[in-house]
Amino acid sequence: MVFERFQEEGERLVRDTRKQFSLAGWNNGLLYKAWEKNGGPLDKGWHVSADELIQIYSGGSQSKSTRMLGIDWNPGWKNGIGLIELLDVYAYTYGNGSGEASWTPIMLRMRDVLYIEDMDISKKDEILSRVQEPSQKKSDFVEFLYITGNDKYWNWGMNGMTNAAFLEKPAREYFRPFF
Repeated sequence: MVFERFQEEGERLVRDTRKQFSLAGWNNGLLYKAWEKNGGPLDKGWHVSADELIQIYSGGSQSKSTRMLGIDWNPGWKNGIGLIELLDVYAYTYGNGSGEASWTPIMLRMRDVLYIEDMDISKKDEILSRVQEPSQKKSDFVEFLYITGNDKYWNWGMNGMTNAAFLEKPAREYFRPFF
């Protein structure tokens, strides 16, 4: 979910723009575009910030100062909202030996924005139209996932199943300093 940052009565808030972003997927995934922008590194790590992802998504017209990349971690939840902010993506892209990407373990750095249980689902849109912006001092957390594929087809590994990433050297060494 793409959120707009705004101020109202001295409060820093975000609101749902009703637009979506895609980190991975056929020909529209932000991570593939970011990987290309980073020179298409193979057998090494690379990083992309939320600010860079927002600029890629918006064609350079927006930045982290005006937008937030939010993830509803349980979009089917009928009586609650769990919203987190994407801050950074750290990735290690393995090559397939032929100069193409094979698979990419990624570490998402995120922070909590909003968590509400036992709510009236009809109020969800209203709530998401005026959410307190998360404090920069709020602690972050990480999640490891992986994507597979090459030539603009970067998709989530094993859709519908646990998406765990086994980290062996040298990918393990690349991620070590970040958490």
